[in-house]
Amino acid sequence: MYAAPGFAQPAEDCLTDAKGECVICLEDLCPGDIIARLPCLCIYHKGCIDKWFEVNRSCPEHPGD
Repeated sequence: MYAAPGFAQPAEDCLTDAKGECVICLEDLCPGDIIARLPCLCIYHKGCIDKWFEVNRSCPEHPGD
């Protein structure tokens, strides 16, 4: 599913406490949200990062990594 070199598939999890906002959709990350954590430890809504990786090949916050 994710063909980005250097990135493993994000770990899917359920958020247990507030973690700021998803920089893709700019909505708050709230307890109970399904999130994905990238190897760089950035956290996004699972649906947002899935769509992001359909057209991009790097972390939204670390494009040079």
